[in-house]
Amino acid sequence: MSPIVSIVIVEYNSIEEIQKCVKHITEHLDVPHEIIISSNSCYDEKTRKTLDSTQEHAGWVFNEINGGFAYAMNCGLKQAEGEYLIIMNSDCIINTDISPVIEFMKEHPDVGAIAPQMRDEEGNIQDTARPFVTLPRFAWRQIRRITGNKTSILSNKFNYNQIQTVDWLIGAFIMVSRKAYDLTQGLDDSFFMYAEDIDWCTRIRQKGLHVVYYPKIQLEYKGTRRARTNKEYAKIFIKSHIKLWRKWGFFIGPEKHKEIKY
Repeated sequence: MSPIVSIVIVEYNSIEEIQKCVKHITEHLDVPHEIIISSNSCYDEKTRKTLDSTQEHAGWVFNEINGGFAYAMNCGLKQAEGEYLIIMNSDCIINTDISPVIEFMKEHPDVGAIAPQMRDEEGNIQDTARPFVTLPRFAWRQIRRITGNKTSILSNKFNYNQIQTVDWLIGAFIMVSRKAYDLTQGLDDSFFMYAEDIDWCTRIRQKGLHVVYYPKIQLEYKGTRRARTNKEYAKIFIKSHIKLWRKWGFFIGPEKHKEIKY
């Protein structure tokens, strides 16, 4: 039976985390699906054969280089056969039935991308649906983060319990339709890491499709936010956002999403 959903997960020296992630998927996803692990770890041939033979519920794509997050996702997406395609982080935990998200996509063919609400293990809502990150918004978020000593910056103007269109969703978990993928050809892998999710959602919206936040379903996720503690990641983070602003504008950005509440 052909998969309805294809899930692509990037692996980079994180086999144990991948195994935990795959286990949760298989326990909670009942619809026909496939799991594709796209590895940037550049393992030797012996390790590749071992991983291929021991991972019962997923297939591996072994990339010859570590080309970054978007690159690895695209390598996996090219192999995907599902009607709906999910990119997700290995530290994102599917701990509930996500079939209502799929049904919502079927009922709304004008929706190109969708993501559930994310909560950390303590149940705190994560800020995974946001307006486009212009340079002023970026600066304001950093100020709020430092002065408030917060990891998740929630907006008082946003109803986190409302199904609604948004500018973009973080790439820890995004489900897209086959149509959205075909129109955009996946992520822009000139972004090594960071901001590729903003760019992808923007391009999906520019193709006339909606990007939707779906809080009726909650998954467990809390980002590592390595760019705040690691200088190399911080450099990549800044570089990616400069690339984003050069592409879409530093101060205004692309046209805002058409506001729809469901």
